[in-house]
Amino acid sequence: MPSRAVLYVDPDETARRRLSRDLAAGAADPAIDVEGVATAAALRDALADESSAYACVVTEYRLDGLDADMDALTLYDSLRADGLATVPFVLYTADGSETLASEAITAGFSGYVPKGRTDSVERLREQLRAVTGLDANRTIRARTDQRAGPRGPSQECEHEQDLERYRTLVETVGDSMYVLDESDRIEMANEAMADAFETTREQLRGRPIDDFVAAEDAGCIRSTLEEVRAIDGRAWKTVDLTVEVTDGTTCDAEVNVAPLVDADGTLTGSVGVIRDVSERAKREWRIRRLHDGTRRLMAATETDEIARIVTEIAADALDLDLNAVYLYEPNVLTRSASRASGESTDGDARSDATDEERGGLVPVAMSDRMLELFDGITSHIEPGGGIAWDAYEAGEEIVHGDVRQTSNVRNPETPIRSEAHVPLGDHGIFIASSLEPNDFDPEALTLARILAANAEAALDRAERESELAEHGRELERQNERLEAFASTVSHDLRNPLALATGHLDLLTDRINGDGETDRHVEEIEWALARMDALIENVLTLARSGRRLTETEPVDLAAVVERAERTTEGDLEVVWDGALPTVDGDEERLCVLFENVFRNAVEHGSTSPDSHALRAATEQRSETVTVTIEPTIEGFAIADDGSGIPPGDRDRVLEWGYSTDAEGTGFGLAIVTEVVEAHGWSVVVEESDAGGLRLAVSIPP
Repeated sequence: MPSRAVLYVDPDETARRRLSRDLAAGAADPAIDVEGVATAAALRDALADESSAYACVVTEYRLDGLDADMDALTLYDSLRADGLATVPFVLYTADGSETLASEAITAGFSGYVPKGRTDSVERLREQLRAVTGLDANRTIRARTDQRAGPRGPSQECEHEQDLERYRTLVETVGDSMYVLDESDRIEMANEAMADAFETTREQLRGRPIDDFVAAEDAGCIRSTLEEVRAIDGRAWKTVDLTVEVTDGTTCDAEVNVAPLVDADGTLTGSVGVIRDVSERAKREWRIRRLHDGTRRLMAATETDEIARIVTEIAADALDLDLNAVYLYEPNVLTRSASRASGESTDGDARSDATDEERGGLVPVAMSDRMLELFDGITSHIEPGGGIAWDAYEAGEEIVHGDVRQTSNVRNPETPIRSEAHVPLGDHGIFIASSLEPNDFDPEALTLARILAANAEAALDRAERESELAEHGRELERQNERLEAFASTVSHDLRNPLALATGHLDLLTDRINGDGETDRHVEEIEWALARMDALIENVLTLARSGRRLTETEPVDLAAVVERAERTTEGDLEVVWDGALPTVDGDEERLCVLFENVFRNAVEHGSTSPDSHALRAATEQRSETVTVTIEPTIEGFAIADDGSGIPPGDRDRVLEWGYSTDAEGTGFGLAIVTEVVEAHGWSVVVEESDAGGLRLAVSIPP
């Protein structure tokens, strides 16, 4: 009587005890004896022990818990090479897959059972009966290959044993699986393949494999089989094909092919697994279309365009051909009862509408089929106006299997049956509808959520760009008003000033006055000159305060040199490090430095060209030094003058502030305007020499 001992290798001790108990229980035939081992080394020792006799080896696939880089297939190859794989091997694993089962076939395993299913133990028991010969009622069905050359009796027996081994594996696999002979004709196929091709296993046997492949892919499957036959070992080849299922019906399939060899290494055929990947191909196509559509969304600049693209993507890529995008508008004229004849997607024309402006969801884009269904007549959705508003207000996706059964439906007679509402943030809502109840593909809804998220991002960007554009237009209007003001000041004030100056010059030539008269003339000249300076400062302030709409790289060192040349007085400008190049307006930056330099000179120069300068002459006689230095944040300008009292530093940049009674108070105010026009900031500090330091910060 053959041995009933089964050697089971699994690193998990609990799994070994459980299988021993389960195989011993519930069997009508005598119990199978299970001997468990934990490691590949222990298995090798047991098989090498001549005093032990085993009917079969059952092994888990993953053995790396105790044996590094070891799996059952690698172990089997090693044992076979050492002459120890003399009994059938059955793969019993939780890592089951069709590919792994096929690899087990090519490796030489006699059986394969996925672990963890309700019938796993019973299926394992059946496999053990089959591969060990313990089932007296099971006979090996003969297979005669009419196309191959004749085999001897021993070869035929070995071949039939191989087929029986393959059969136990093939029948276990859920996908379509087959074994081909040397001439690439089907020698064995499982029920799954027969069902897929709507035929029987007997009718499949003997047919060439390319009978089931689309004509354009026949060459591909033949070349793949040739490549597989040329490969040493159990390497697999995978190819994507179009398979003809029946009567011209096709599906996308992934075919995995591997060679079959006998114990002597002779090629006897091949094994293949056909997996229907139509759903995967459709999913990949959908994702590609969604990705392409997302690029279009991100390139769109107008909300109407974004909404239209969303409806097109939903209809084309997601098969949601009844869809619409509603966007929120804060001021919508509610239709009166006499004009409220349109329908929204859930079909209600509310008779209690009034003529008033209020917020609501406005239809911005609809799919062609949606427009056709409602004859192009749609109305907005007011607050509290049905299930669409409920979803928008809640900010959550809501799917209705049958809108007619929903209490808050606007029109119980609507042709729409199932409907999904996916909010677009605060912007609005995407609505997908169907004329059938419970008609939404879960995958399509998942992709619809992704589409809605992308649409929300695109709408956010469009809104920001719209606000920036409006801000830019407002700046242009502000600049135009400032320019108009500057022109008015220049024309209306300078003309009478020039007239007064001219008459004073004529009067001076005719007066032969004494010292008192000359003093009055000088005061008039000074007053007119001051008025001219004030006008010039007002013009500069107005023009410097205009926000920049265009910038260019500006070399600060060149600007400083230019400003120094145009500043009168005893001034020395020094650099403490290389100055940066900044994005800005060169002319205005020159005005900035000119005013800072002039401010330093007027409060410390010895050049007596004005009342302020004459006053400064009495205070000091040395040249004013201004230091320009780069900083981490931007740059700084420091002088060695008398500085600003700490309590006045917050006011020094304001218009009208001056420590000189005769000063205009415009100089540093102009500096502030130029800095802010660039989007920068400036802080007043004390310099190392006790003078004024202006630290300008430039945002990154």
